[in-house]
Amino acid sequence: MLVLDRDAADAAYEQIASQVRSAIATGQLQAGTILPGVRTLASDLGVNLNTIARAYRRLEEQGFVRIRDRSGVEVVTPARQATREAREGLEQELWEVLVRMRQAGMSVADLRRMVGAQLGRLERS
Repeated sequence: MLVLDRDAADAAYEQIASQVRSAIATGQLQAGTILPGVRTLASDLGVNLNTIARAYRRLEEQGFVRIRDRSGVEVVTPARQATREAREGLEQELWEVLVRMRQAGMSVADLRRMVGAQLGRLERS
């Protein structure tokens, strides 16, 4: 399920976290699913154990998984409503991405189209 691009600018742990986030958002991974153990996934992907552990910790910090001692990493049910702090932080992240996209030469119309397309992906999952 996970594929690493060794030539990518993103670190391996972030590639792993990103792919798991996408799989959760699109319904490929359901709440309650137990993810592969750190050793197993590290071996499968040919990376250091710490790379997988770091990806899992990142996912836990972002609310996608729960790390349970000795019983694995479990996908959690999405929050029913964002806290004020979460909303503010995520809005800031969104702003920063939009600003970078604009600076890269994308028009506001392009941004609207792209955001709409991504929202459509979420609605279909």
